[in-house]
Amino acid sequence: MVRIFRHYVSPIKLGLAAIDFLLIFAASIGAEWLRYQFLDLPPDVDFSLAGWVAKALLPVVSLPVLLGVGAYQTESLSDFRIFWVRLAVGLLLAAMIVAAVLFLVPVLPLWRSIMVLAIMTSSIALMTSRGIFMKFGSPHFLGKRVLLLGAGETAENLLQYTEKARESGINIVKTVALPGERVQVKDAVELEDISRLDQFVHDNHIEMIIVTRDNVQTALPLEALIASKLSGVEVKDRLACYEQIRGYVDVGSVSAEWIIFSEGFRGATGLEGAAKRMLDLTVSLVFGLLVSPLLLAAAIAIKITSRGPVFYLQERVGLNGKRFRLVKLRSMRVDAEQAGGPQWAEEKDPRITPIGNFLRRSRLDEMPQLWNVFKGDMSFVGPRPERPFFVEQLDKQIPFFRERHCVKPGMTGWAQIRYPYGASVEDARRKLEYDLYYIKNYSLFLDLLIIIQTIRVILFPIGVR
Repeated sequence: MVRIFRHYVSPIKLGLAAIDFLLIFAASIGAEWLRYQFLDLPPDVDFSLAGWVAKALLPVVSLPVLLGVGAYQTESLSDFRIFWVRLAVGLLLAAMIVAAVLFLVPVLPLWRSIMVLAIMTSSIALMTSRGIFMKFGSPHFLGKRVLLLGAGETAENLLQYTEKARESGINIVKTVALPGERVQVKDAVELEDISRLDQFVHDNHIEMIIVTRDNVQTALPLEALIASKLSGVEVKDRLACYEQIRGYVDVGSVSAEWIIFSEGFRGATGLEGAAKRMLDLTVSLVFGLLVSPLLLAAAIAIKITSRGPVFYLQERVGLNGKRFRLVKLRSMRVDAEQAGGPQWAEEKDPRITPIGNFLRRSRLDEMPQLWNVFKGDMSFVGPRPERPFFVEQLDKQIPFFRERHCVKPGMTGWAQIRYPYGASVEDARRKLEYDLYYIKNYSLFLDLLIIIQTIRVILFPIGVR
């Protein structure tokens, strides 16, 4: 994994993004040359500074948009149908943005016909390159040769994950069972002398060892692991593996000492904190102006279709446990919780009004939270704010749950874009694992990545309730 501003990024994804950038850039140059060929005019490609800026505009805009719509997600890298749909949506959005920039900055020498031709040729080039990757870019060719030390449930889950996530860069070639453990991995190797593990690693040309024991009481061959590491083999434990490869912190393996002594868990302070606050103010003002017509239309629809107020105020827990009133468009009946108090939202929840279902799927019901962001109760990016009733429950059942309150809650966040809507204790536990990753590895770069990738959650809603 490559670490950029404390965030772990797959080198395979970086490579694919670099190839996409070059292909779109080449398509922009080729489109200008082809235009003159179609018009039967002498080739006159503009290589001035303004010309280069105009040609670079499409790839510079397209790359973050493709990231935002999910063109580099696991499902897009394994299913060509999902990829070409997201590619089409991404290039269409990029074309609209580029057209707006050309309208506002008319001095850029980029004809609309050239832009359309560049998008057509780049779409063909990107589909071809991604098809080649899906056909030939197997983990056996691209990934590091990995040995799993431990053949229990953790090893089995990691094997299943890497089979789907070819961008992980992991090629698991051997799984070695530890003495006395319950073996769940088919074809796991049981060495006669586990202390000779370093020789086994050398014989199989292993580049990385991931310790996947389920029971911490199970003894490890420490001397063999030390020998392997000194010979140049990477050795990772379960926590490091999940954090770097899967993007979350495994709560089951976390200890208080690990949080205290590990790098990170410092939040946004000093200049970084001031920059985050400026980002929140800018985003809340810009987004507020952009969505205000939609909010007005939604307010009228709520008033017409159901009785009760347009806005719904609900107490939530924020930074350092401080409570605040969160603002949302009302999407449920006014008597939604009169019978039994606070409840988790259910799939196809009968309490949701017809217009409320649309508001939830489009995320419009959450847009009034921009006021909470502007006031400073929330940040645009952070853990999802929970209700006090659920916080009291979850704190008793999930270790380190209150640690998520060391940063401001957010409208969107790492857990929100990586995990579907949570409506149970187990869902809350899984989302906490992503929240802990965000808190540990926080940076403005990660905030910007989350904001960009929120586009995918809005356009392709999964698990909305």
